[in-house]
Amino acid sequence: MRRLDRQELQATHGRADAPLLERFARAGAANVTVCARGKAVALAGVTPDGLLGFSACVWLVTARGVEKYPVGFFKAARAALKYFWALYPVLYNYIDLRYPAAVRFAQALGGHSAGPAVNVRGEPFQLFIFRRK
Repeated sequence: MRRLDRQELQATHGRADAPLLERFARAGAANVTVCARGKAVALAGVTPDGLLGFSACVWLVTARGVEKYPVGFFKAARAALKYFWALYPVLYNYIDLRYPAAVRFAQALGGHSAGPAVNVRGEPFQLFIFRRK
């Protein structure tokens, strides 16, 4: 996992380890793994708000090496987002504002910030919403 991904998870969940990612995957309605040259470079998924929910929390964690494939990674993320939108028309998550690349990536994928920034364990986070068109 990349340092800033670990930092973000540490702020939101108090840890950044394999059991946490396993918990995300088990709770998710759908998950994807992005691989490059036989190695996982990202994990993503959606966790619904409820059984028949209209919206879901979308999450993404990247591994070292993902930066070597910017175009392929963006295309894979966009495809995953379209898949998740087929399940839930509204996706959201809070992004650590200390991670500017994550903010830019969310915006490039069509995410829009909503409301004022909030503090999570003393760190600034911004809600981003991704709506199906």
